[in-house]
Parts: sequence; structure tokens; C-alpha cells
Amino acid sequence: MCIRGSEKAVLCVGGDERTPSLARQLVEIAGGRFLHLEGADGTDDPAFEASLRAADLVICQTGCLSHDACWRVQDHCRRTGKPCVMVGEPQPIHFVRRETAEEAAAERALPAG
Repeated sequence: MCIRGSEKAVLCVGGDERTPSLARQLVEIAGGRFLHLEGADGTDDPAFEASLRAADLVICQTGCLSHDACWRVQDHCRRTGKPCVMVGEPQPIHFVRRETAEEAAAERALPAG
């Protein structure tokens, strides 16, 4: 999913103190809106549910969350069809590299015009 210029909302669930700052910068540079939910424990938290509903893409940092919270993120994304990226450690630069590679592949597939 490309967020560049589309103002899509990217929700980052979990992470350490450095993650939100770097992830926010990367998402905003790409033209998206950054949402962050730290320390979600998977309980019936209205903010947790509201954040999931508001997101167009969810990045779930599994090493920073309870199993219940990870399961709820995955379940919500599966039910709603939202893209969900599960990562073990907070390394947002990998998403930039992945998106760049996907965009380059898509551009190569376009017919010359």
C-alpha cells in the first residue's frame, strides 16, 4: 500500500521511546498521517479500538505488546481487510525500503509511454 501523497493513516502499535519519532517522520515525509498507540494490552480499551478503526495501515510491533493485543490487531485487520505488518523489533526504516522496492517494481511493469 502506497501512502505517498494520499494522506493515509498509519497506526503504529507498540514500540520503544525512539520508534514514534522516527516512524512519524517517515510516514509524514511520505504524505501520510501518523497514529501511535503505545503499551496497548489488548483489553477492551475504547482508544485501542478507535485507533484501529481510524487506521488505513497497521504496523504491529509484536515484541512490545501482549499476545492478546497482537491477536486483536490481527483479528481486526483480517475482518476489515486492512493491511497489517507484524514486526518483531521497532525498525521503521525497513518499511521505507520495502515500499521503495515495491514502487520500483511497479514502475518497471508499466508500459513505456
